[in-house]
Amino acid sequence: MIQISNPNDIAELHEVIVGPYKTFNWWNLIWGSIRYPDFASLRYVENNTVRVPDHHIARRQHEQLVQTLIDAGVQVHTLSSQPDVDIQLYPRDIAFAVDNTIFLSRSRDPIRQKEQRALEPYLSQFSQVEKISFGHIEGGDVMVTDDVVFVGLSEATNLKGISALRECFAHAGVDREIVPIEFSGRGVVHLDTKFTMVGPKLGYIHSASLTPYSRSLIASRFDLIEADDSEARALMVNTVALAPDRIIIDSRATRLADALRAHHVEPVPLDFSEVTKFPGGFRCATLPLRRGNSK
Repeated sequence: MIQISNPNDIAELHEVIVGPYKTFNWWNLIWGSIRYPDFASLRYVENNTVRVPDHHIARRQHEQLVQTLIDAGVQVHTLSSQPDVDIQLYPRDIAFAVDNTIFLSRSRDPIRQKEQRALEPYLSQFSQVEKISFGHIEGGDVMVTDDVVFVGLSEATNLKGISALRECFAHAGVDREIVPIEFSGRGVVHLDTKFTMVGPKLGYIHSASLTPYSRSLIASRFDLIEADDSEARALMVNTVALAPDRIIIDSRATRLADALRAHHVEPVPLDFSEVTKFPGGFRCATLPLRRGNSK
């Protein structure tokens, strides 16, 4: 039995799921793994750099992330490869944990629905599972703080999905307020490409991507380190916490590293630049199952 625990997104990390690294080409991207063809997909491509990586380098970078997790004492599970899914790099989007429950995302993208099948062998092991039954929501839009849960209204998540999550919270006994976060423009992949938690009451944010009101909701709970346009486009905002005082960050994010040290948080810089050519970062690549003070 895996006792799900996620009190917040920077609590000490003990157990996590990652995806298998698989090679892919432009054909896979266009016909299988870029968002399902519609106007949202066009905005997504317009606002993000999408390329096929050098797989030799990208595989090595992904392996380095996994080894960093293991070296930190984290138990790592790797999802099985699904034969009809070309890219399984980012398991965060197919599920997410809040408190003692795993929530199965509901994607509008058919390929993500197929990808979710890789979780089936684990479902009987999880202490509590809820499935989003209507609307759309993906884990990259869900940010768990000490009190509220922020949910981004990106191209992957809508208000119906947030309503479904509220119903699941009630059924699971999760006593959390859900706070929707709106963006200033379209084509946002997920909230965690524009804001992540990088320490106790400390956030890393690309403010220009959020509406002023939504930014104020976050600013009322966090001191904020600002990401500039180039840092946000390079997915440097997408960090993942090993503990409240240890954060895995992009090795190119030197301004962030300096700011973290000033707040007594240790940056753990890794090169993920080749992986992120298919937009996603460290948070996307990890699905935490257990966080907290005790193992």
